[in-house]
Amino acid sequence: MKKIFGYLVVAAILIVTVVLLLQIRKPVNAEFVPEAHKSTGESREEWAGIFIQGERIGYSFTKISRDDVGLTVENITRMTIVMMNQTRSLTTHVFAHTDKDYTLKDYSLELRNGGHQRVEGKITGQQLDLTSYSQGREYKQTLTLKEKPYFPDAIEEVIKSKNLKVDEEIAIPYFDPTTQSSSTARIKMLGQEQVDVLGETKTGTRVELSFMGISSILWLDADYQLIKESSPAMGLEIIPLSKDQALAEISPDKAFDLITFFSVKLDPPTPDPTTLSYLKVEMQDITTEDLDLQDDYQELLSESPIVVASTLPQIATLPDLTLPIEHKESFLEPSAYIQCTDPLIINKAKELIGDETDATAAVLKLTSGVYNLLEKNPTASLPSALDVLQMKKGDCNEHAILFTALARAAGIPTKIYVGLVNLNGYAYYYHAWCAVWLGKWVPVDPTFNQFPADVGHLKLKEGEIAEQAGVLKVVGKLKIKTLEYTE
Repeated sequence: MKKIFGYLVVAAILIVTVVLLLQIRKPVNAEFVPEAHKSTGESREEWAGIFIQGERIGYSFTKISRDDVGLTVENITRMTIVMMNQTRSLTTHVFAHTDKDYTLKDYSLELRNGGHQRVEGKITGQQLDLTSYSQGREYKQTLTLKEKPYFPDAIEEVIKSKNLKVDEEIAIPYFDPTTQSSSTARIKMLGQEQVDVLGETKTGTRVELSFMGISSILWLDADYQLIKESSPAMGLEIIPLSKDQALAEISPDKAFDLITFFSVKLDPPTPDPTTLSYLKVEMQDITTEDLDLQDDYQELLSESPIVVASTLPQIATLPDLTLPIEHKESFLEPSAYIQCTDPLIINKAKELIGDETDATAAVLKLTSGVYNLLEKNPTASLPSALDVLQMKKGDCNEHAILFTALARAAGIPTKIYVGLVNLNGYAYYYHAWCAVWLGKWVPVDPTFNQFPADVGHLKLKEGEIAEQAGVLKVVGKLKIKTLEYTE
């Protein structure tokens, strides 16, 4: 879990067709390190390969420095994958400080995708102050944490400091900077066992970890150094390598098609969901825990087995509402990524809506407006509305975040859904879309220019990236069976 959850999040972003694009590989760039993050204490470095189903898809570099006040951690990951028949590279660069007890003190996360994205977080007591930087502007948001948390790259130090015994289990507050998710992580120390590492048998102490319903396994040597890390549900592994091995190029013909790998096939297929008014499915091999399966047009009919039915909204039956809508005020507020009070967003919303005051008609204009504005392109980002507005390209996450900001700027309460979409009846793919408040929460998909969104949309979570991370628990596990549909 030292790094695995960050990778899981990256995988989830890829699944919903979002990538971080960086044209030039810079494994370690000293100029990139802010002065405040440099440490003069003892340090160690670790290179590792990232593997899925035995195929190497990238590398990780971690440097941990220790001084009298805690740890300074630098982590860089880079992956090469195939998306929509295009080979893409994904890179993240994280710095963090901990206190002496290894709890997180502050961090910065930098992403580059032609533009430049950066998010910083500072923890004071139980308060996390977030600052995002988009188009030369700063946007701040404050989150409340239950406890001061630990974070991934310090987990081995935590295990060592707790002096866990065999079969002993602890629960700790945990925060993942990549997803901005906070929850409780459970760590269980097991005995020594043999493990296969690239065809070589090694012996290490097995440690099992779980966070937000996701399980991973670490094997550590006598010095608490990583031998191997695995997330079995995804077939994802982190294995220490030499620097040269980790940095070895991945040829395009060896790149891993992550989106296809994580799709959920249907056998037999259903009719094209755009032709349906009702669709009932059974979700197999998962639980309902921490999922958002119930809303105004998606009904959870049963939890064992999980049966969900989606009904196509009838727009003509919705109440007549005028802008701005004075309900659901919390879904009109800005956030670090949804900059709906920025003049650029407000002006674009006015441009797309014009003088329209009817809420339903305004949503229709915004849906087609965002659809036509953005080039359909596998993009690499944890998107912010301002960045998307400037770059004018992206996939489902970019469409959803920009639509949400524009709609909120126009006075339409809006939230983001993440889950799966049934394309042409043959398979479900991970996807992001929106819902607008028009007397009910009505699904809308600007990526496909759908208002309302068709019944092939299966919502699993709602919210921004911190909430969306909950979808990861179903990755690699979920099976879907069609039970009933109405054309």
